[in-house]
Amino acid sequence: MFKRFFLAAVTVAIGLASQSFAQSIFTNAITDLNPSASNPYATGQVVDAGITATGIGRGPTTAAESAANRYAARGWNAAAFDTNKYFTFTLTPNAGNAINLTNFIYTGQASGTGPSFFAFRSSLDTFTNNIGTPLAGGATIDLSGAPFQNLTSASEFRLYGWNASSTAGTFSVNDFTFNGTITAVPEPTSLALLGIAGCAGLVAAYRRRKSKKIATV
Repeated sequence: MFKRFFLAAVTVAIGLASQSFAQSIFTNAITDLNPSASNPYATGQVVDAGITATGIGRGPTTAAESAANRYAARGWNAAAFDTNKYFTFTLTPNAGNAINLTNFIYTGQASGTGPSFFAFRSSLDTFTNNIGTPLAGGATIDLSGAPFQNLTSASEFRLYGWNASSTAGTFSVNDFTFNGTITAVPEPTSLALLGIAGCAGLVAAYRRRKSKKIATV
């Protein structure tokens, strides 16, 4: 019985700690005559008040491609995965906040001689493993796993492309959204007080229930 009380209290505490439902925390529809001229490009982006974001940028061995209403680049002609050919996004929680991600959604396009292979990776494992292998036209990439929860420092995500048949082949991101929630990180003293208060309440409830049971025997 005490175990059931404890689990119920923990569930309530978790529910109270989360102050918002999953929603857009960093998005940009990218509506501009030539957004690729900026590296990174942040004009028009909408960012949750609990974080900062760099905008969308590009890797060092890709070059800007002039295009309206999309962030475009060329230079994706590496035959195999190249660590320097990517679009990049960095999210940083404000002090006292944590980022809990749900997914990353984008739409994009590639020219006929543009890249044909793509990968999405993050700084959380130093860009070692693929989180997803999307397509040029876009994807919804799941970020609901444990590695992408309770992020309290800057996290960078990169969308890589390679195997273009020409150096002039282009790839662009037309719009993008990171969905998730921003939660407050309790101070250690607050956590301790919450734990003490919660335990005291559980013990009192258990004793009342036990006393009631004895009285009815």
